[in-house]
Amino acid sequence: MGSPYARTRDNPFADSTLYDVNTTYVPPDLSETVDAVVPAVVPVAGAGAAAHTPAAVPFPAPAPQAAAATPAPPLQFTESNLNTSAVTGQIGRPGTAPAAGGSVPAAGSRPATAPPANTSLPGDPDDPNQYPFWNVRRYRPLFNVDTKDVVWRVGSSFLGPLKPDFMAVTLSSPDLYGPFWVATTLIFVTAVAGNYADFIAFRSQQKAAAAGGDAGSIGERQWYTDYAKMSFSALLFYGYVFGLGLALYFALRWFKSEIKLSNVWCIYGYSLTIFIPMAFVCIVPIGWVRWLVVGLATGMSGLFIVSNLKQTIYDAAPARAVMLLGIIAGLHAAVGLLLRLYFFHYRGAPEVTGSG
Repeated sequence: MGSPYARTRDNPFADSTLYDVNTTYVPPDLSETVDAVVPAVVPVAGAGAAAHTPAAVPFPAPAPQAAAATPAPPLQFTESNLNTSAVTGQIGRPGTAPAAGGSVPAAGSRPATAPPANTSLPGDPDDPNQYPFWNVRRYRPLFNVDTKDVVWRVGSSFLGPLKPDFMAVTLSSPDLYGPFWVATTLIFVTAVAGNYADFIAFRSQQKAAAAGGDAGSIGERQWYTDYAKMSFSALLFYGYVFGLGLALYFALRWFKSEIKLSNVWCIYGYSLTIFIPMAFVCIVPIGWVRWLVVGLATGMSGLFIVSNLKQTIYDAAPARAVMLLGIIAGLHAAVGLLLRLYFFHYRGAPEVTGSG
């Protein structure tokens, strides 16, 4: 007992050979929690054993080992295993349900943030607003129309005041495809029809002079194609649609109107559609027919513009609405007058009775 390697019996970590033979260590019940572990005493067989058996020394419970982590299955987006929480926007793994109330994600779930609806992602090529104003791709929605849309808008412009809802229908979807091609077509049609009308008038004068015995003087003159009509036609119609439309837009914006520039151009462009068939009719070398056709076309297209812009102008500037509408109507009448006097009036010689 005097060995330097002796240990006291109260030290549970001493050498077990030095303990009293009557002392027994009972391990704790691992089925219980660490906090509930209580020491147990194992009695020694024999009479009076309880009196000689000391209390068992408690042994610290071993630390529980963590279970091996099981790898989670890969996330698969299918109709059968896609669980989405409407509150938290979480997407669960297969076989998991959303957390109660949507506040705590389910076990094994992976949080995900869904983008808001109808929101274009940065760099989305379908979003025209990401391009600067000088990039033509910014204006793709203004040319996104099909044949059905263009046919309806062209037909509505022929009805004039009978179609005052053109502005309401095209308010959210104006286009520049129709106005551009209407103005471009009118430039060529008017220039060609005007030159052909001049040629017919020239030939009529030649015949009248020959019948009156003045064939020598009329035969000395020649007829030439007036290419200046093409340039003047482009200046007139492009300037009227886009130039005057821009001026009207700034005037309405001055009065705090919410109208868009594309809406103004759309109305002004389609209003000129009726002048295309008018140009062909004006080839007829009869003065009063030309005046009548030009007057009807000008009146119908002018009423189409006024009837569709009337409500917008009254909402923006009720005190000056009549003045603005009068200016719009007057400028449109000036366009019709220029068509009659410049394109369909032969200036090489005095008019023959019954022709223009």
